[in-house]
Amino acid sequence: MTTPSPPARDARRALAGMGLMVACCLCFAAMGACFRGAMQEGLPVALMPFARGLVTVLVLLPWLLRGGWRDLPTRQPGAHLFRAAAGLAGFFLHMLAILWLPLAEAIAIMHARPLWALPLAFLLLGERIGWDRAIAAAIGFAGVLIIVAPGAEFAEGLSAGTLAALGGGVTGALVLIAIKRLSATEPPGRVVAWYAIATVAFYGPISALVWVTPSWFAVGLIVLGSLLAVVGDFLASWAVRRAPVGLLAPMEYVQIPASAVLGAVFFAEAPGWHLLWGTLIMVAATLYLARGAGRG
Repeated sequence: MTTPSPPARDARRALAGMGLMVACCLCFAAMGACFRGAMQEGLPVALMPFARGLVTVLVLLPWLLRGGWRDLPTRQPGAHLFRAAAGLAGFFLHMLAILWLPLAEAIAIMHARPLWALPLAFLLLGERIGWDRAIAAAIGFAGVLIIVAPGAEFAEGLSAGTLAALGGGVTGALVLIAIKRLSATEPPGRVVAWYAIATVAFYGPISALVWVTPSWFAVGLIVLGSLLAVVGDFLASWAVRRAPVGLLAPMEYVQIPASAVLGAVFFAEAPGWHLLWGTLIMVAATLYLARGAGRG
């Protein structure tokens, strides 16, 4: 059997990373729908990240008890702290955005992050971003602009939900950059564990101050959303170990049509034609990036 050449192996790893990121985005789209449902049941926003962190710690507990705690010491505490700070802020902004805006619109605005992820990857990671990827990401962003109809938005002034979504996009790009840097030396379990611990430590006291006893239905939504978030975290960590950030960022566009479907099914939100045309543009950009990766 012929051994694949290094460029062919790199191309396969890149395609695998892109596939993992698509799966990650589908998990996070479903997570957002679950958490939005829980917040609409009257639960405070701060309880969402706390629940996510707590469920993550519980999921990792068997691994920790079997000796995984020995794997927690790290030589990159600063990078973990940066990832935690960006993630804590970003997730809270994410929750505000999906609570205050239609689900697909909130996700679409937050997916301006590829425009930020590409230059950040160049500045912070030293990644070489080809013109083809930059142009593909820009075309994808044009699709985002079509979806969110910025003309009407800017004419009326930016709403609090829009500002939260924009902030979520910036912090989301920083999280992706931080995970990429950590992936060079840190296993996915360590990255996920430290973020979960930081989330519980930070949002635990806040949740105690604003505590509202949830219904069993809300509990189910929180647990399911948190489990989806754990799976998404691991998928993101595996993805960035196989493909550069600049290539993975446009894959997140998949979350927009997925969120539109969930919004229509569970929240009676009717997406307009602008969502279809914007999604088609983003899919075209994604297919071009996948084709380029396949060529190596």
